Amino acid sequence: MSTVLEQQSVVAVVGELDLATVARTREQLHAALAGGPERLVVDLSACTFVDASALSMLVDVHRRAYRAGGVLTLRGCSPRVLRLLSLTGLRRVFDVAA
Repeated sequence: MSTVLEQQSVVAVVGELDLATVARTREQLHAALAGGPERLVVDLSACTFVDASALSMLVDVHRRAYRAGGVLTLRGCSPRVLRLLSLTGLRRVFDVAA
């Protein structure tokens, strides 16, 4: 029996993810992807707010991860963020973990 270990990188977002913080967060996520993980996990459990600029940035990072053969996973989404993802149709785009 063999076990396949998946390389993953986790980036936790604390506070608001909006126009004021999206550039810094994008840089952190791109840096995490540069390490070549198979899975990039964005932990939103401590995130209090997500706006449209943040959703756009997450879609961009998702595309970048996909092109590199990886997966972007959103973890710890609040009910408000899950509703926003559902309303925008992005719930079907992202891998959303409980």
